[in-house]
Amino acid sequence: MTIQLKCPNGHNLTAKESNAGKTGKCPICHAAVRIPPKPITESAIMSILSDIDTQQKSRIINAKNRETPSSSVSMPHFKKCPNCEREIDMGYHICPFCHTYITGLNEF
Repeated sequence: MTIQLKCPNGHNLTAKESNAGKTGKCPICHAAVRIPPKPITESAIMSILSDIDTQQKSRIINAKNRETPSSSVSMPHFKKCPNCEREIDMGYHICPFCHTYITGLNEF
């Protein structure tokens, strides 16, 4: 796979993806060219968010288990995804499991 870029003087260039983040010279004008880093894909971002959601969910469950009965007045922390019906944190607007965009504030 190749990366499309321009040198500072406007020459259209291509670089190998393995050279992402490195600096090279334009073969036409010999100007220094920084090859941009590889972009992060949407699936990689969703994978990171899913890992964070799992950690956050376990912290919330552990905190709830430590609560005393007198402190049981609390807001719900989770809502159900309308597509896959899995429980997700109230703060998320995209389901980390099926990637569905969730509208509205009180869906649970």
